[in-house]
Amino acid sequence: MKTAILVDSMYLQNLKNEYGLGSLNPSLFPLVLLRPGEEHYMTYIFDAEPYVPKTGATEAQLEQRRKKREYFDAVQQYERMKVELGYVVPKPGRCPRCGEAFSVPVQKQVDVKISVRLMSLAWERIVEKIVLLCGDGDVLPAVRAIEPTGTIVRLVYGRVGRMWASRALIRECPEKMELTKEIFEEMTLKPKEN
Repeated sequence: MKTAILVDSMYLQNLKNEYGLGSLNPSLFPLVLLRPGEEHYMTYIFDAEPYVPKTGATEAQLEQRRKKREYFDAVQQYERMKVELGYVVPKPGRCPRCGEAFSVPVQKQVDVKISVRLMSLAWERIVEKIVLLCGDGDVLPAVRAIEPTGTIVRLVYGRVGRMWASRALIRECPEKMELTKEIFEEMTLKPKEN
């Protein structure tokens, strides 16, 4: 059964941080997330570069962006891996207690890109199954929209600390897989040498 893997990278990184684990090895995602009889078509990693202001960027911000670009480049060196990027914008806020202004970086277009890829894979009949590693209910309309295609969606999600998945999304997906710490540890191992 031809199967694609769609990964919301920010969600995955936040789960990993909750478990206190080190770097993940994306080449291991198909080995860990696919079940017997599922043939790996492609893994799509959805992410965004860190926000760096056009003027007044700090060395730390520039270094963070450089490292993220290196990571994206490294991921695409693996076979059947593709990175699709949204972008990050600062969202202004104000502390309710002290009144101090601040900004929080917010990803844009990542959920939209996940939804578009999900629908194109299903409606163009490219795959028979999609493994969706995501927790955001914003992709729920896309999951519902592909039901008539017969494409099966397996939601891979976590429940640790403050990281949970949308309950409606969990209910809607016919197959489910909870990301436990043990599964995460399998994705941090180095591949065995041939």
